[in-house]
Amino acid sequence: MTREEFIIELKKALAEEIPANEIENNINYYNSYIREQMQTKSEEEVLTELGDPRLIAKTIIDSFQMSQGPLYNNKRQRKGYEDAYTEEWQDNDAGEGYSQDNDVFGSTGTGSSYRVYKNYELKWYHKVALAAMIVVILSIVIIIGGIILKLFFSIGIPLLLIYIVYRLIIANRNN
Repeated sequence: MTREEFIIELKKALAEEIPANEIENNINYYNSYIREQMQTKSEEEVLTELGDPRLIAKTIIDSFQMSQGPLYNNKRQRKGYEDAYTEEWQDNDAGEGYSQDNDVFGSTGTGSSYRVYKNYELKWYHKVALAAMIVVILSIVIIIGGIILKLFFSIGIPLLLIYIVYRLIIANRNN
């Protein structure tokens, strides 16, 4: 395999999987990396060290999707989702619900766009943090409530008794 074949294979594997600007960034990186390595090694050695361009593309796609969220506008994943959401997207494109502009992540430069679907499921560590916050808030409420009750029983009830006795004495004097 030559450098040009490697780059073409990598570009094909990345096509419609990530935005065009990401594809170009990665192609430029690997192109310059191969050229740089060819100063001390043969083209064949460099390409052998790099490995299969499809495996590199898979790694790039997975990394991109982990950092940006899954993109469901690619050849492999689109089929299953397209049928299920055809009516919804037609309504959305008509101006109801989500607008396409809000869901566009990037463009391939050919007019097609990528829609980003965020997974809003809480991770385990978010759940732990939420539970910890609830425990802290409940603890604070219980502590403050305990202090208020303690003040009420130690100060409030005696003051209330003094007030009642005072009223009884004044009421007896007036009669």
